[in-house]
Amino acid sequence: MASASGTITSDEMTVVDENCEWMGLKRVVLMENAGRAVAEAVLNVLKDVGGRKVLVLCGPGNNGGDGLAAARHLTGMGAETKVLILADPSKIKTDESRRNFETVRNMKLSIKLDSVDSTEELLQHVEAFSQADVIVDAILGTGARGGLSGVLKTAVDLANSSKAFKLSVDIPTGLDPDTGEGEVFFQPDLVVALHMPKPVHRRIQEKTVVERIGIPAEAGVVAGPGQLKLLVRKAGRDKLYTGRIAYIFGEKGPDERVREFLTSLKGFTAFCNLDMLVENPELRYAVAASRSVLLAGDINPSSVKPFLPRSPPVVVSNLSSAGLNPVYVLFSEKPLAGELRQVYQTLLKDVEELCRKLAAPIYVVGEVDSMTNGSKTYLNWMGRPLTQAYHAYAQALVAWFVGAGADPLLSTASASYLLRSAEPAALEMPQKLAAYVSSSIEQYS
Repeated sequence: MASASGTITSDEMTVVDENCEWMGLKRVVLMENAGRAVAEAVLNVLKDVGGRKVLVLCGPGNNGGDGLAAARHLTGMGAETKVLILADPSKIKTDESRRNFETVRNMKLSIKLDSVDSTEELLQHVEAFSQADVIVDAILGTGARGGLSGVLKTAVDLANSSKAFKLSVDIPTGLDPDTGEGEVFFQPDLVVALHMPKPVHRRIQEKTVVERIGIPAEAGVVAGPGQLKLLVRKAGRDKLYTGRIAYIFGEKGPDERVREFLTSLKGFTAFCNLDMLVENPELRYAVAASRSVLLAGDINPSSVKPFLPRSPPVVVSNLSSAGLNPVYVLFSEKPLAGELRQVYQTLLKDVEELCRKLAAPIYVVGEVDSMTNGSKTYLNWMGRPLTQAYHAYAQALVAWFVGAGADPLLSTASASYLLRSAEPAALEMPQKLAAYVSSSIEQYS
């Protein structure tokens, strides 16, 4: 879901890209659409690319893959195309980019392809910059951060010195996609923003055209692996495995499946009977040192307040949590009143109103899961809905993520994705469910 300003941030693009693949839309299709859009933008400028010299500068990531796809299309339109990979080809990062690289490498009759891994190697291609009619910048995309140096800086300097028409694919290399800042950057005559404008495009709005590449709106709305990927990237694998949480329960004792689940996950969980907290200073210290607290359903949140010298997030299902820093994980048995597309706005309105009323992040587990922090809302209709018997897993997993310092909204979205996509047998075997969570995290580490 795009931000309110009508742009989409690099973090939001991470979510969208990963969720597209999960929904069944392959990245290679999006890359192909992006390449065609770039080639058509060049054609719109030149009117005829037949015999025109086009230099495509490609990095090792997906932005470079977009450039490689564009090079194929431009060649098919009659351009004399040269591609420079600004890295050793062995460093190409994704299968989609490598597939496009292999295709271009096999086009030995129509495309000149070279790779350079140093400034010295790049300077052997200076004439390509001076003779080009068009230079396409497909070096770095939305995932890039930091200033340019080495071969990338030299390539940008050479391109900026050229009289060629200059086009950037999505993000001008050297500019931060979210802040628009950058000291040395590719200076485009035209920017083809893919899917939606990014915050950087405000700075160069008059030079930017937006091209849709087939990404469905649902990819930014659904809680899926994209949020988990972003959570792992932001929190860090090591922090996720060294979090500290406290699970506080009352006379009914702990939920044994929750106990086994949390014990099987990496990190530290203090299991505390509320009555024992009064008598046992070691348990009080464990609670005070925890980065999140999970309350069993029979615990009155106000009774825990004296044991929290600071304000860690407290994962609760009890709405009376005044004085705490709550993250609500609730369960709803209310069925949808119609098709999702008909009740979508109602679901958003209901969860967002509840969030405003409670002034805390909300995760409602139901036929369609919904979660919000007040500024952003996700829904999840994919996979299998959790029944109330397994609702406690949702609370426990959110507490575990938050206990590692993860953002509460990403934590709730990730928990929804993992639990709805887990095999039914895993819900009956807490150790197996914990192993599934860990393997999913490893995928993005």
